[in-house]
Amino acid sequence: MDEKIKILLFEDNPGDANLIEEMLEESADFPYELTNVETLKEGLKFLKELQFNVILSDLRLPDSDGIDTFLDIHAANSRIPIIILTGIHDEKTGIVSVKKGAQDYLVKGQVDGRLLNRSIRYSIERKRAEEELQKSEERYRIVTEQTGQLIYDYNIKENEISWAGAVEEITGYPAEEFKSIHGMPSLENAYPDLKPLLEGINEYQKRRGKFKRNFRFRRRDGKYIHIEESCICLVDENGDPYRALGTVTDITEKKEAEETLAKIEEVRKKEIHHRIKNNLQIVSSLLDLQAEKFAEDNICDTLKVLKAFKDSQNRVISMALIHEELYESKDMSTLNFAAYLKKLTKELFRCYNVDSSGTFLDLEIEEKVFLEMDTVVPLGILVNELISNSLKHAFPSVNEGKIQVKLYREMDGERNTEAESKNRDISGTHFTLIVSDNGVGVPEDLDLENPETLGMQLITALVDQLDGELEVNRDCGTEFCIKFAIEESN
Repeated sequence: MDEKIKILLFEDNPGDANLIEEMLEESADFPYELTNVETLKEGLKFLKELQFNVILSDLRLPDSDGIDTFLDIHAANSRIPIIILTGIHDEKTGIVSVKKGAQDYLVKGQVDGRLLNRSIRYSIERKRAEEELQKSEERYRIVTEQTGQLIYDYNIKENEISWAGAVEEITGYPAEEFKSIHGMPSLENAYPDLKPLLEGINEYQKRRGKFKRNFRFRRRDGKYIHIEESCICLVDENGDPYRALGTVTDITEKKEAEETLAKIEEVRKKEIHHRIKNNLQIVSSLLDLQAEKFAEDNICDTLKVLKAFKDSQNRVISMALIHEELYESKDMSTLNFAAYLKKLTKELFRCYNVDSSGTFLDLEIEEKVFLEMDTVVPLGILVNELISNSLKHAFPSVNEGKIQVKLYREMDGERNTEAESKNRDISGTHFTLIVSDNGVGVPEDLDLENPETLGMQLITALVDQLDGELEVNRDCGTEFCIKFAIEESN
């Protein structure tokens, strides 16, 4: 205390006032300035006009008596530490004063200079430390309220708890009313998950340390919310828990979002199951058609049977890739057909070991064409059949060949190129798919109305399923042109 300590003394007895001054002169180890007033009114006027570091006050003054004296002084300036001077018979009043905010009390006739000196020093330091703590708590309260958190300090041994932060925002209860929630009926009403909650607390106190848990809480308005609690338990020198500090956060929105996502995922799984079941039925039907074809033609040639099964395998792969794309896109209603075609054609070239033959593929596909599943499945099998036909039959004796796949939208009967699609808001629903090769061409006697091979039968049937139109051009190799209309999903 290097600065001069300014002391205001409320004392109407000159003898007691002189005694206080003498004790300070003899024992004070700090510079000070003492001002003595004899009435409450005079002292309160000084408090308005001047600044003091500490107040010494008798409780019995000409214009005030008892605890009211302290209360009036404290109300005038609660930031100044107050030391009460009491008579022997007023010691209880001194204790009450301390409970109501006084820093200390000294009994006249029992106090000496050393005790007075220490009381003044300690009172000033304690007051300063309470103010710093209050500022810290205020900052913490502001932070917790702004972040929507509720904090608590639980005295385990005394079974007392204090709350701060967003009490009313989270619980719906005013802070004081929330503290009064006690007794098993009240707890069961507020905490529907009370039993596992209490079990968790007991287990935690056995383990000690930090923990985090989630539970439901019923607000004052009856609405259930989801709570996340983080807590740390302090233990004494014997290892027994005596205090718990924690934060409480309302995570209802997060919990509801997680539940919504879980429901969406469940729907996705059911939809995947439904589509796989339907497509397996398609596979079964294709195998039945293949078996019927063998029976009609009385085929027992092992090589032809193996080739037929390879064709069926590729048809299954074409549908499997659809499900792979669906899974990656997280959308069960539409599929990016351009991305799917790239995977499908790559897989077909691998299956037929085309890389070593010199045949190559040219894809001219408009990007970001999203089609409904009822269109994707027949269109995918259709592309599979057309490319497979080219790979099997178009290049029997040449070292190099070209297979081209084009997919584009039509605008007023004109082709919409990829460059245009990037600069226009396209709303057309008519598409053209062209699969062509520069190979030997299809036989002249090919009858699209009554095809003989299973592959061509599938092609015409799938075009009909799409309500599309099929044209075959034999001028240079083979070109299959399919035009179809759909309700496009953006």
